[in-house]
Amino acid sequence: MEETKGGVEVKQFRVLVSCEFSGIVRNAFSAMGCDAWSCDVIPTESRGNHVQCDVRAVLDINWDLMIAHPPCTLLTNSAEWAYGPGPYHQRVKPETLVGEARVRARKEAIEFAKGLWAAPIPRIALEDPIGVLTKELGKPQIIQPHQFGAEAS
Repeated sequence: MEETKGGVEVKQFRVLVSCEFSGIVRNAFSAMGCDAWSCDVIPTESRGNHVQCDVRAVLDINWDLMIAHPPCTLLTNSAEWAYGPGPYHQRVKPETLVGEARVRARKEAIEFAKGLWAAPIPRIALEDPIGVLTKELGKPQIIQPHQFGAEAS
């Protein structure tokens, strides 16, 4: 959406919040006057602009910023024991990926995150748990909530 202020066309900042169904981040940008959209494969939990699809289908739209939240289960360093062939030191839920299946799923998760990082969007912030993406994308900037006024726990 374009508007004119003092004879100058002002472009509304377009924001994509990927892998977000809560609408919290999207709504914060909307409250600041941005044309903000969330995108996830599941429906949104709150009213607002939301596209229900694989985010890769909308990356080529003319966005100014993407805040990306790739699913972190397979990107974090936690549960590293589950990538081995077993036997495992604990009881494992039947739906938990282990062994070679988990290794394949991690590779797919890494490729998904790398695709978000390489999207044709001029400003990208990629949420990354401390984990495997550091090897793939380089050293991250680490931000803690207490740096922005949240109580340290």
